[in-house]
Amino acid sequence: MTQPIIVPPSLLAQAIDDVGAFFEPLNGIDRETLGRDHLNPEKAVARAALLQRYITMADRKGLEIGAGYGTNLAMWIKAYGVDGYGVEPASQGFEKSFLAAKTLFVENGLDASRIIDASGENLPFPDGFFDFVYSANVLEHTADPLQVLREAVRVLKPGGILHFEIPNYLSYFEGHYMLPMPPMWSHRMLALWVRIFGRDPAFVWTLKLINPIWCRHAVAGIGRTCPVSLVSLGEDVFLEKLAGTFTFETQTVSGKLGTAMGLLQKINVNNWVGRLIVALQGHYPLYLTVKKL
Repeated sequence: MTQPIIVPPSLLAQAIDDVGAFFEPLNGIDRETLGRDHLNPEKAVARAALLQRYITMADRKGLEIGAGYGTNLAMWIKAYGVDGYGVEPASQGFEKSFLAAKTLFVENGLDASRIIDASGENLPFPDGFFDFVYSANVLEHTADPLQVLREAVRVLKPGGILHFEIPNYLSYFEGHYMLPMPPMWSHRMLALWVRIFGRDPAFVWTLKLINPIWCRHAVAGIGRTCPVSLVSLGEDVFLEKLAGTFTFETQTVSGKLGTAMGLLQKINVNNWVGRLIVALQGHYPLYLTVKKL
């Protein structure tokens, strides 16, 4: 069904020494597992399945904000026929990812100029250029998440789809540290919480603690100047997961979350646990999906 992409050993070694080495002390998972997961093409396939609930990807012009090592975009171009572009800063500590994405494109016979040095806050594209804009686990790391959303909507065509995967800080799991947690409203609370588990809280202060309330407010604000519709925050996907009718992307690093989800599935009679969690706005992750009207 899909044409796999080539991940050269040099890029895998870099991901292990870069992404893996950074997150290993935060979440206690060995760096090789983290590096392999970061470059896992199966994740791109699973993410495409979610995106295609809202828009057909074939022959559509798409943008990935925060292309990282380029795995999603390379797979989507080769296997799904996406006319794809990606932005990744080439500075501010992201230069390794930017160069890695270009290398991955070259190794797969793709146009490396499609990986562009830019941030989500200032996209170098004209208005109405894309059919969809995608991002995964990036918005919480940006300097100005609201501006990123504004820019994403700006470059969408009317009828286009914005689809962002984002951690939910009203949920009960922290994906960077791989820890259970109560809903978090402040960095101070989260820093104290991870310290209880013996983890370095410095990374906490780099995060934007995004939640469903923030997302609704942000979309409503954008809607005052540009017609948009909030399609979903991912509640349906979460309920399907707990009901056992949908499988999230394969992630070797998500064992702790998978174990917790398995336990919830066992007690989730008639999906009552899932509905309660959704009512409390604690579903994880958020899949912010917005349509430009």
